[in-house]
Amino acid sequence: FQLAVAPQPPRSGSDDNGDVENDCHAQDATANTVNSVDGSSCTPTQFTKANPLSDNNKKWKWDPTSKSHPCNIRRISRSELLRLYGDGGVPNLYPYPLVIYPDGDGNNDNGKSKFVNLTTLDNLPLNFPSNFLVTLTGSDSLSSHRRTIPLTQYLREVLTANNDSGETLPNQLGNETWYLFGETFSDEWAAFLQAYELPHCHSCTPLHREQNKIALAFGMGNIGSGVQWHLHGPGFSETLHGRKHWVLYPPGSRPKYDLDYASRHWMENTYPVLEDWSDVDVQNENKNHGEFLKKWNK
Repeated sequence: FQLAVAPQPPRSGSDDNGDVENDCHAQDATANTVNSVDGSSCTPTQFTKANPLSDNNKKWKWDPTSKSHPCNIRRISRSELLRLYGDGGVPNLYPYPLVIYPDGDGNNDNGKSKFVNLTTLDNLPLNFPSNFLVTLTGSDSLSSHRRTIPLTQYLREVLTANNDSGETLPNQLGNETWYLFGETFSDEWAAFLQAYELPHCHSCTPLHREQNKIALAFGMGNIGSGVQWHLHGPGFSETLHGRKHWVLYPPGSRPKYDLDYASRHWMENTYPVLEDWSDVDVQNENKNHGEFLKKWNK
């Protein structure tokens, strides 16, 4: 099970960017490229810019840096991933979520930087015809409604939502909260996503792309936006701007939530009162990854 919501601007921590497998997420004015997503809890901070909304009056009920709910998703650098599993990267059907972050040396980041530049608020519309239409979905669990509007109109609505706050509020119904999420499979989107550099995984090679065995989708939303709890198979999600908070439940476990609301409702009302977890949970998660690596090496 995975959820989606974007956290408030970070109070501390350094910027990083990475590929994430398995998710429930919340987002802060974020653009995502997704090869299908599966979302434990972690907030990678990625290409975060100063946000005028980050004043002392904006208090959220949940804290993405909370010590009572520390990140227990395994974090691994790109170079360490390639050292452990070879140039192919993440093995097929890797059974646990991973946060993969760049090494910070700038090597091999040219392709990524170009795509990041293409997806800024100013540049994104320039990649498409004027009045290019996008299909939005409701933010409830079933994405039960559709709305088609010009991309430029959607960008304006994202930035000016709720009296120019650019924010999705916790009491908003999911089927009334519009989100660009996944419905990006037209010829225009396909041409645009050709510029995206695939993540390091055994099923994410250029050959897989040529054989149409990879499904790329692009999404973006404002502060607090995201899709309510939903299911996924294996996949990657990469945050290009802003950041996302990911919360995952293992197979067979089901969170309690109101499927009519957008994801921030759960993050504000349920997440803060969940039973605390600790460093022991982090150690157990790392142990699982270590056991998988032993099997892989055999």
